[in-house]
Amino acid sequence: MGEVVPDVHARSLLHAGPPYAEGPLPAPVHNAAINAVLFERLADNAKDAAAMLERGDFRLSPAQDFGVTTPLAQVVSASMPVFVIGDGDRHVYAPLVEGAPPALRFGSPDSRCVGNLRLHARFAAMELNDSLAKHPVPLASVIEYALANGNDCHTLTDQANHALLSHLSGLSQSYRTLLEKSPGFVLPVLMGACGWLLRYGKSAIAAGGGNGREFGLRLKSQRHWLTTVAEPPTGPRFPAQVGKTALGAIGDSAVIDLCGLGGQALNCAPSLVSEWRGLLPDDLESRHATVLDADTGIVSPAEVVRHRTPPIINLALVGADQEGGILGKGFYQPPLTLFQQLTERMAQ
Repeated sequence: MGEVVPDVHARSLLHAGPPYAEGPLPAPVHNAAINAVLFERLADNAKDAAAMLERGDFRLSPAQDFGVTTPLAQVVSASMPVFVIGDGDRHVYAPLVEGAPPALRFGSPDSRCVGNLRLHARFAAMELNDSLAKHPVPLASVIEYALANGNDCHTLTDQANHALLSHLSGLSQSYRTLLEKSPGFVLPVLMGACGWLLRYGKSAIAAGGGNGREFGLRLKSQRHWLTTVAEPPTGPRFPAQVGKTALGAIGDSAVIDLCGLGGQALNCAPSLVSEWRGLLPDDLESRHATVLDADTGIVSPAEVVRHRTPPIINLALVGADQEGGILGKGFYQPPLTLFQQLTERMAQ
């Protein structure tokens, strides 16, 4: 990452959502930060990495302030491989992710996370980098295919992953099989595309996401995030995770929903609507039309306030304790007060 992202140095660690206030990091983010230090080979073990974090040897910053979008609890460090997404002149970045849990993005302390990411990093360096350099992927066609085939492009991404892989050539069968078994591989790519649209498109909102404690939005040309307390997402738990406490809304993947996909595209994902039946708002069929700007297709703070209807943000539930991990999949609705603050700031 440090080779392509401006102002990121060897002791930079980038996290999702707005900056943290004083106090300890949420346990899953702390786990991910330790694993990031280990990935950088700056510590020999988790205890030493934790001590370095405690001493303040690393600077933790919101990833989106650097043009990076990172999923859930994942902390991005300087040598982690990233996708470069843009129009040729302006770019944003998103990290590669491992496959199924345990994984950095779920805030697991498991040492296998680092090994899994190193495996993906080696494959990316040997094969993926060359493929994308020769044949950049047109992401609009990936999104269109996914929406037409039952994906919301956030919680459900298997069809988007299939479409992405169809554009990649020259991959070994072992690497292609690995990616086919990892439907979330495409997710950071989609995040990057939506992060680019917010950062450089015609929207009032430039960035949005949760850090597990606060959910925040940042307006164009402003450095300060407006925040609210991050409540845990609503959604069914996996059978083995019933009863466990979930962290507050976390992840930069909220940019997907702010750009009209995810929670604003649930009409394209009937299987997900069926799974969440009884939990979703009654106005689901029309909600996207009341929160999106008709010209840009991006969430409009003014429309949200006018209709008194917040957007739906699809987010996984991450365990709040030291084990982290994914507890289930659900959605979060930011409070109207956050959008009222935005509109007031826009009027100044």
